[in-house]
Amino acid sequence: MTEPIRLAGLSRQFRRGSNDVHALRNVDLTIAPGEFVALVGPSGSGKSTLLNLLGGLDRPSDGELWLNGTALHTAQEKERTAHRRDRIGFIFQSFNLLPRLTAVENTAIPLMLAGVARDERERQAAAILEKVGLGHRLDHFPTELSGGEQQRVAIARALIHKPSLILADEPTGNLDSVTGEEVMALLQTLNREQHITLIVVTHDEEVASYADRIVKLRDGQIVEIVDDNAGQSSLQPTPMIDKPTANSSGLQFRDIIQTAFDNLGRRRVRNVLTAAGVLIGIITLVAMVSMGVGVQREVQRNFESVGLENIFVTATFSQQDEFDPFAAAEAETPLTPALVDELAALPNVVSVTPGLSMPPGIDITMSVNGQDEPLPVFISGDGGTPFSFGPPGQTALLAGEEPSTTGSGISLISGLADRLLAEGETYDALIGRDVVLTVTLPRGETADFPTTIVGVRSGMGSRSLNAGIEERAAIVSWWYDEPDLLTTEGYDQIVVRAVDLTAVPALTEAIEEKGVAAQSLEAILDVANQVLSLLQALLGSVGGLALLVAALG
Repeated sequence: MTEPIRLAGLSRQFRRGSNDVHALRNVDLTIAPGEFVALVGPSGSGKSTLLNLLGGLDRPSDGELWLNGTALHTAQEKERTAHRRDRIGFIFQSFNLLPRLTAVENTAIPLMLAGVARDERERQAAAILEKVGLGHRLDHFPTELSGGEQQRVAIARALIHKPSLILADEPTGNLDSVTGEEVMALLQTLNREQHITLIVVTHDEEVASYADRIVKLRDGQIVEIVDDNAGQSSLQPTPMIDKPTANSSGLQFRDIIQTAFDNLGRRRVRNVLTAAGVLIGIITLVAMVSMGVGVQREVQRNFESVGLENIFVTATFSQQDEFDPFAAAEAETPLTPALVDELAALPNVVSVTPGLSMPPGIDITMSVNGQDEPLPVFISGDGGTPFSFGPPGQTALLAGEEPSTTGSGISLISGLADRLLAEGETYDALIGRDVVLTVTLPRGETADFPTTIVGVRSGMGSRSLNAGIEERAAIVSWWYDEPDLLTTEGYDQIVVRAVDLTAVPALTEAIEEKGVAAQSLEAILDVANQVLSLLQALLGSVGGLALLVAALG
């Protein structure tokens, strides 16, 4: 530093609630280059505030502050940052050494921030540690050093980038008296030999006695200046080491990566556990999201295999009968055979398939010529929907055909058909074979319903069969003792298939105009997708939470 530090009318005030606190009041002071000045005063006198202003950590409320020709009182944050990085070295009472870095690495931090190459900064750090008496402790960590040695490392760190000004805040506050004297003697020697301007904040008069000049403050004002030793400073500082060659781009990416890997190597177990936790969190997140996406795609595929052109028609009920728990309410517009004919006559209709489900609580057995005992069976689905034998894509027709939606006959699941085959027979041998379905009511009444096997379909189970509308209507009519059931009560459901998806909206409206409820499979899929999207978001949030917890270590 070739120009003096000048403070003119320097003031700093803070707002606390409704009161103004004056930390500094109209301070005028000039500090020569290379001078050693001690700022002394009780707590609250403004020493630390003045030190913060000199270090560019704060901005004055009023007055001027000039440091080596730079007007810090008007400097912007970027200028003050450069001022701190390039011109000032800080020494703290608590040392502020990074516990996972060695003495050399702690000392070299300012050069790393300035972009100096690693080999060069470590060479300079070793040289300056040698000058402060720690040449034999270069590779030791802070926990392996005494308090005095840690403060010497802090001093070396403050000197490494050859600052023009060193600011020391209670440098002996955490040291015993002997070690404190050693540190102050070292600072005095560096000031005398290297002519670096040194400003020390202290409560201790013995520490202040090392300075060329003592500035005493009280209530934010200078009350006394003791300069018995003034005049010992030099206006021309002498370099202690070569000025480090800095990279203008500052901290280098390779240094960040190298430091990160060094830290990983020093805390292997903890870092391995943290990495494993993060990995598990990532896997959980991916698995949760993938599960949601997979379920959604599977549902989409199943619906598309059935045909999104299908429209499901159901009867409507009056408002008071809409939630009838006994299903005894009469439909306003029953799904009769006449309605089936009307729907088939609508434009853009490919097919109309009625469906009728079996009543609950009935037992059915099937008797076949040549079988010793009747086989217990059940009639699946309603005979009209595409799901009569289970989810689409899981069954395939192996022989014959499905029962006609307006005719008679039954088709068997392959597991049931296998029980009817003689040795060497194929499924084709069962087609056209007569069987008798015996239905038993809960009250014990039985009735026989003869029919014919018309098809065999693959699938899970060994008791399921699909029956045509005639068999279903006969059983249900006998159950309810209503011979004209279809013309009075109607079917349970009707499936109308449109020519393509574009015809579905208009066809749905035309069906609803007949007084019945209609919902397309595409609309049902939209609702299902909304639910699955919500589920996917929920699963993703669970996985994300797991990742967050893992990342916290």
